[in-house]
Amino acid sequence: MRPQGPKNIGLGSIKAYKFPVTAISSILHRITGVLMVVLLPFLVWAFSLSMKTQVDFIHIKALLIHSPWSILVWIFLSAVSYHVIAGIRHLIMDLGFAEEMKTANATSMLVIVLGLLVTIFWGLWIWVM
Repeated sequence: MRPQGPKNIGLGSIKAYKFPVTAISSILHRITGVLMVVLLPFLVWAFSLSMKTQVDFIHIKALLIHSPWSILVWIFLSAVSYHVIAGIRHLIMDLGFAEEMKTANATSMLVIVLGLLVTIFWGLWIWVM
């Protein structure tokens, strides 16, 4: 009889593998953390430049709202929002709540839905309002 142990997922077969919602939520949490680290220097530079003079502030504001650079702002705000929402979920689980699989699945789905809603909100806020 073959021992039943963990199975490794090869990169070639990753498309066929169905990830549970908890794994998707966790992977998105990690991806948003990386996005924040990568985009933070750009936004710190823009903030620093905007604090020099009023003309620089107006220039940076126009650059970040009315140009393709606004996509980076949208990605950063969405990443921070999702990361905070998922982080709160993790903190609640660290306190011993919502650790059962059924509850973990429900809270993972809630985090993903809230993340999508916040992402839509940031897009509307940047480009419509």
